[in-house]
Amino acid sequence: LRRKWETPLQHERLYLLFFLLMGLCTLFGAFLSHAFAYAFEGGLRKFPNWISNILSVTCYPLALVGRADQVRHLPARKVLYRIILVETALFLFVTIWCSRYLFAEIHIAVCLYLFALPMLFRIRKDGHRQEVRPALVAAVLMSTLPFILIAKLGFGEGMNHNDISHLIIAASMYLYYRAGLQWRS
Repeated sequence: LRRKWETPLQHERLYLLFFLLMGLCTLFGAFLSHAFAYAFEGGLRKFPNWISNILSVTCYPLALVGRADQVRHLPARKVLYRIILVETALFLFVTIWCSRYLFAEIHIAVCLYLFALPMLFRIRKDGHRQEVRPALVAAVLMSTLPFILIAKLGFGEGMNHNDISHLIIAASMYLYYRAGLQWRS
């Protein structure tokens, strides 16, 4: 009996889930964390955003592991799936327990740079350069975020470091989308 995540097109479903959960995260962030911040107390207003963000980012390396396995058999696929899921559960628990988004940010870095980047290079090595190029550019863009946020780089009050980081995230999501379009079987 095959599990659902072992089906041939599961990586496409996970990639779609990555975008759907990121959209949900954006919705939660816009309404609960900003628009109606006065109506919700403390971390309670941020938890839905944090949880959907963590789950969304988890879907990306899971999808890449599936895609790398489709391109050329990946013997450690099941082990990688389990490692990513355990790491996600750990960071989800710690983020909620400590009520600090810092742990979600660490989870994002781990997923993007320790899990996703090696899979992207493996897919690229197997001859799928065009497919991987937008995702690699997105990863480079995303790597600028810590510097922008820590240095609080901005163009004044109208365009502060948070606004710039959101523009970079939006551009990166578009590049991830362009990469995903090329996966279609």
